[in-house]
Amino acid sequence: MAEHEMVESVASPSGGSRRTARPLLALASLVPLALGVGALALDAPPAPVPVERAEVRSLPGPTTRWCPGPLDVPEEALGTGVDEELSVTPPSAAVSLAALAAEPESSLLFGTVSASSTLQEEDGSVRAPSVEAQGADGSVLTDDAASEDLGVAVLEQTGIEDVPHVRAATSQGARPVADVLQSTLTRRGDYRSLALSRCAAPVTEATFLGASTGTGDSAVLVLRNPTERPATAAVQLWTEDGPAAMEGRSQVVLGPGEEQRVLLESIAGGQDAVGVSVSVLGAPLSMHVQGTERDGLTPGGAEVQTPLPAAADELVMPGVDVDGGDPVLVLANPQGSATTADVEVIGADGAVETAGVEDVDVPSGTVVRVPLEGLEDGTYAVRVQAGSPLTAVTRAQRTGEDLPGDTIGAPVDFALVAPAPSLHSHAVLALPAEGAAGELTLTAVEDSAVTVIPVAADGTAGDPVEAEISAEETTTLEAESLQAGGEPAAGLTVVPEQAGVVHAGWTQRESDGEDGLLLSTLGVQSPLGGEDALTVRRAP
Repeated sequence: MAEHEMVESVASPSGGSRRTARPLLALASLVPLALGVGALALDAPPAPVPVERAEVRSLPGPTTRWCPGPLDVPEEALGTGVDEELSVTPPSAAVSLAALAAEPESSLLFGTVSASSTLQEEDGSVRAPSVEAQGADGSVLTDDAASEDLGVAVLEQTGIEDVPHVRAATSQGARPVADVLQSTLTRRGDYRSLALSRCAAPVTEATFLGASTGTGDSAVLVLRNPTERPATAAVQLWTEDGPAAMEGRSQVVLGPGEEQRVLLESIAGGQDAVGVSVSVLGAPLSMHVQGTERDGLTPGGAEVQTPLPAAADELVMPGVDVDGGDPVLVLANPQGSATTADVEVIGADGAVETAGVEDVDVPSGTVVRVPLEGLEDGTYAVRVQAGSPLTAVTRAQRTGEDLPGDTIGAPVDFALVAPAPSLHSHAVLALPAEGAAGELTLTAVEDSAVTVIPVAADGTAGDPVEAEISAEETTTLEAESLQAGGEPAAGLTVVPEQAGVVHAGWTQRESDGEDGLLLSTLGVQSPLGGEDALTVRRAP
């Protein structure tokens, strides 16, 4: 027993060593793990992985411009149902169309005439915009646009007895740099006149100015809804006495595809000039004001006016024709407070001091007429500077030869010259399908220059014309100097040397088939087409 205990006592230290070693071994096994954790703690955290969201490049799509269509005189004015000798001759039932569209990369928009490989497809064919004219019912009137190797397309069509609209697209289906012009021409008769009108996209805000509602005159606001949604138009007339009482006719409701007409003389008759503002809730509308004038049995002309540029505190109207009569500036103040305006008339030799007018009072909501007297025959630009934004047009007119008969005097045709915004980049101008007969008037607020390139009806181009413009003067380019291939130009590209200083307008003088001239004008505008692509990203 004692021996056994001795044995046990000797063996006991050895067993204790094993029990003590087990915790030490466990602790030792944790050392590599601790070292690893420490190493991880000392390493820099990994960079965050960016979340990639879907994105797409979106280009503006094709453009569609809606035209006013033919002059449409009320039956009462035509004397329908009365003695044939007392009835009047209606205006032409047809219009002419001219469209000029350019690929944004076309060299003509940069002041040179040069074909480029960037305007060719893989098979070598030349890229050019597509242009198609459709009737009111959507049927194709013509899509036979002419083009060559310059990336432009020209479409001309006469004798259209419809209300057309024109769709234009680049070769890639995007929006081209384009201009579309409608002209109505009645060479003789009671509505002898020429009217040039720019076809435009539907809008929700519009202003018109200068139509007469005097005795023998008629003015009609035409509203059309080309969309599939309803619209409500709020209409307000301005007169020399202030806003007209609309008497329940201030709201016009239009269903999809519907047209409504507002006879302006029934609201504010006896006015030498009225202003019209339209604000639309719902679908955008195509709008114009048609004005016709007669002095007894003597034709007084006609105009078809599309929406004016937005009101501004500085307005320039180039292309005011003076031939034996004084033009009249018409101002309208859409603001809530009165203002004053200074008027300057600019010719080839600078400002005409005798025709300028200072501190013209323009009360809120009124229309003010300002005769511009003492001008020699020629073409001018009218400049308005005001204390707050105004709307303006300048009325010019041409008098023809006396008509036969004791009760009929000399016929007149008039033009309402609208403001032409300054050119911030290249611009294109379609010219009347009847043929360019007139001149391009350029003016600038500081010394500058422009390059004008005439474009022929077949899509070819003439030589670039360089024009220097001195500050506060006008420079005129006659149609004869803007030919392409020996033929009158079907359109022009205008490229200013400096952005924001040049204003330009076309004055058309069309023969009436006798010894008189018919008159209308159109301002040159920087394009709506050719904008940069827009990047669209999916939201987080």
